[in-house]
Amino acid sequence: MDKKPSEISKWLSGEHNFTLRSLAKLSAELGEPLMEVPKKKSTD
Repeated sequence: MDKKPSEISKWLSGEHNFTLRSLAKLSAELGEPLMEVPKKKSTD
């Protein structure tokens, strides 16, 4: 992703607010999903 070590340290500190775009880019770079939204179970 061509990021500086200082920016990655900021991410890892837990104080950074990620945008959906930055999370999508990070997920694509890692080749792994970063979050999952569970499907709501049907009560039929």
